Amino acid sequence: MKIPFLLFALIFSLTTFAQKGKHDVVYLKNGSMVSGHILILDPGKYVKLKTRDNNVWVFEMNQVDSIAQPVKVGVPIKTGYYNLTEMGVLVGNSNNSKSAPFTLMNVNNCQFANGLAAGIGVGVHFFNETYLPVVADVRYFLRKQGPMPFVNLQTGYSIPIGGDYSQTYYYAYDLMVRPGIWPNPNPTAQDVSARGGFLINPSIGFQTKINENLALTFSAGYSYLRHRYGKDETYKLDVDYNRLSLKIGLQFK
Repeated sequence: MKIPFLLFALIFSLTTFAQKGKHDVVYLKNGSMVSGHILILDPGKYVKLKTRDNNVWVFEMNQVDSIAQPVKVGVPIKTGYYNLTEMGVLVGNSNNSKSAPFTLMNVNNCQFANGLAAGIGVGVHFFNETYLPVVADVRYFLRKQGPMPFVNLQTGYSIPIGGDYSQTYYYAYDLMVRPGIWPNPNPTAQDVSARGGFLINPSIGFQTKINENLALTFSAGYSYLRHRYGKDETYKLDVDYNRLSLKIGLQFK
């Protein structure tokens, strides 16, 4: 599947870009300096730092003159409104007619100091038809600095905005009038109208900052969608989709 491959290639390139040029620097009292990523900073005791060549250094604080960091350790999570645009795929079985349909979602949330964020989102799903999902979005950040893991729940309703679904079905009237045709009745294939349906998407992921007001998000989860179809009042059909959702997002504050 080309779309998941391209998606993960994009994730890798964006992660590399986000990390490029961002490092912590520990200045020692003997005049030397070591740069990398601070793993642990215990004020008054020690600092543990990992360099770009994957060496890990531990310095007692009485050896340290100063520390320079792109983002201050211990800074509370930035509260307020933010906008998140996510894109990804809903991966299913390779035998499905749509094995990895594309999904796009724009979410407007309010971030609270306790790590909870809540808001609403609107997007687009491309199955046999095109749908406009409208969701409530709730996420909780387990950390408030550095790479921030989170749990997320999106739930709402998909509104059909284009396309028809062709389904082979049998009229109950035909079976009553001509019972002898069963078990080989004459099938009728017609287009039925898409009527939308319920969706729910729990996921886990993490967020990493590019700068003070821009961040990348990555998530994976379970997506359940029910698409309903009908033709007048004579025929109704529910089609359930159980998918793996893989998403990458760009968040603005």
